[in-house]
Amino acid sequence: MKKKEKRSISAQIKEKKQRKAQFTIYGLIVLVSFVLYGNTLGHQYALDDVYVITQNQFTMQGLKGIPDIFSSDQFAGKYGTGKNIVVGGRYRPLSILSFAIGYEFFGESPGISHFFNILFFALTGILLYLLLLKLIPPKDDHNPYLNIPFLATLLFLAHPLHTEVVANIKGRDEIFALMGSLYATILSLRYLETRQRKYLIYSGIVFFLGLLSKENTITFLAIIPLTAWFFTDFKYREILTSLIPLGIATVVFLLIRQMVIGGGSTEIEKELLNNPFLYATTGERFATIAYTLGLYLKLLVFPHPLTFDYYPYHIPLMHWGDWQVILSILLNLALLGFAIWGTLKKNKIAWGIWFYFIPLSIVSNILFPVGVFMNERFIYISSIGFCFILAYLLIEKLQPKISKPATFRTIVYAGIGVVVLLFSIKTIARNSVWENNESLFSTDVVTSSNSIKSNAGYAEILYHKGEDIKDLDERKKILEQSISYFQKSIAIHPDYVNAMLLLANGWFEYNRSVDSTLYYYLRIVKLKPTMYDVYRNLPVVIGSLKDADKELSAWFKFLEVNPERSDVNHQIGLLYGKQKNDLPNAIKYLKRASELDPTNTDILSDLGLAYGLSDDYMNALTVFQSAFQFKPNDKKICTNIGMTYQKLGNQEKAMQYFAKAEKL
Repeated sequence: MKKKEKRSISAQIKEKKQRKAQFTIYGLIVLVSFVLYGNTLGHQYALDDVYVITQNQFTMQGLKGIPDIFSSDQFAGKYGTGKNIVVGGRYRPLSILSFAIGYEFFGESPGISHFFNILFFALTGILLYLLLLKLIPPKDDHNPYLNIPFLATLLFLAHPLHTEVVANIKGRDEIFALMGSLYATILSLRYLETRQRKYLIYSGIVFFLGLLSKENTITFLAIIPLTAWFFTDFKYREILTSLIPLGIATVVFLLIRQMVIGGGSTEIEKELLNNPFLYATTGERFATIAYTLGLYLKLLVFPHPLTFDYYPYHIPLMHWGDWQVILSILLNLALLGFAIWGTLKKNKIAWGIWFYFIPLSIVSNILFPVGVFMNERFIYISSIGFCFILAYLLIEKLQPKISKPATFRTIVYAGIGVVVLLFSIKTIARNSVWENNESLFSTDVVTSSNSIKSNAGYAEILYHKGEDIKDLDERKKILEQSISYFQKSIAIHPDYVNAMLLLANGWFEYNRSVDSTLYYYLRIVKLKPTMYDVYRNLPVVIGSLKDADKELSAWFKFLEVNPERSDVNHQIGLLYGKQKNDLPNAIKYLKRASELDPTNTDILSDLGLAYGLSDDYMNALTVFQSAFQFKPNDKKICTNIGMTYQKLGNQEKAMQYFAKAEKL
């Protein structure tokens, strides 16, 4: 009896020590996360934060925006409903919900948002550690840090490829998705171990929350059964049973998604920034995809240089004969072949390879287009496979070859220490780039020097920066830089109308170069005849010519492109009437403008005046009365009608409208 009690006390002491070690590790994970990303706490909003926070009307409503958040596409809060911004649409309400809650209680506070991103990232690290702890329990109870779960988690936390996910607040959708996926995996394994149905229910709920965060959670429908296969001895039927709630959660999510956004637009965008393969042949497309798969492997091992911008043509269109493409294919096929062979052998490295490939598959552009060649955040989940393999090789494969435990510990700590230190230095340095848009674009335009997005984005930042500078010389210098970056962006993508618009405006702001401004405006309207901003700016730009013939010549060029523009006909009519005193032509173009826009009272008023100056008072009266129908309380229109009646000799009517004008 005493022996039993003694053994029990010993077991309790051991359990207490293990629990203490566990909580110490949890604390270390949180500490490491905040050390690595603490320099983002003073950062502003950047890049895609405009879509989900700063310019999202649902987020800015706080809790009142929740119904709209769950009943709309991800981009509806910025662009409005009924628009397909990306192929297939996006339904990711959970992260936007968190932003709305943050806005309700903390207002527009990027520091708070960054704090929670780091905290959620730390919780992800704890969940990853718990999962790996369940899969590969440490053999050495005396050293809680010299094991695969802790070392793999440490590598994951430090990896620089995660900077975009954590440092860019919008990346919370990736963090939430992985949290839900990892926890669902843990709960599924608990069900298999205990047969308690509550874990089935919990796993389904958590998995559903992951799906609401980002659609790539769905890849864990493959990862979870593979994990059970590699690390347990449960039968196929038992493993498949654990998938039932996950399958139900997926079906429910897809039904809700279908109800909210439908199937989304499946048509591939005819805009290079949304479809990087727009001008690529089929061979170039798949060769480029193969190249990016090799680049992902390179970035896992050597994460430099990093950039947010993998848009055309930072990644060039590749060909099957390029050595990088061939090398990538060989490497990826070798990994895939090993994974298939290792699955039959239950080789743990094969599991790590599957953990890498499966989440990557749906963002690789192989199955469907994702709108960009590649992105560092796309391997946020997949990087777990790499970190696991590296830790596994160090612990499981190196240890048997070293007889002395002390030597083994020294080698592992030194190896992992060097990698983690280098990763950490890179992570902290890269975080600083995400301080704001100017910092991000000014840095990444150097790395992605041949990209449309970086060049146009940095040019736009400089353009708006120049608007706020009062010193004329400094302003001119900034605008000159802006123009050069816009020109490079357009050289890469000659049909990029948004960049052309700002370039045209930049030329006008820089040195009132009307010819350069109108040159780009014409290019824009030939590509996009209804571009509102061009026609809004034209009266100011063309009017600065201060010469009626030159102004008419300019307007006729735009009329030739789009003769159905009422505003262009209106301006031409005004020039003929006011500057050239050519009333027949003034009436011709003003009349055409009124036919195109019959409710525009400004056009009707000008046409009425042209008729009046031509002594055609009956037509003038008809036109003025049409304007009066649309705007009966306009003093000027009433006065013009009164004057026209006066010219026609109807003093009674004239006085009625003069009196009405006086009252107005």
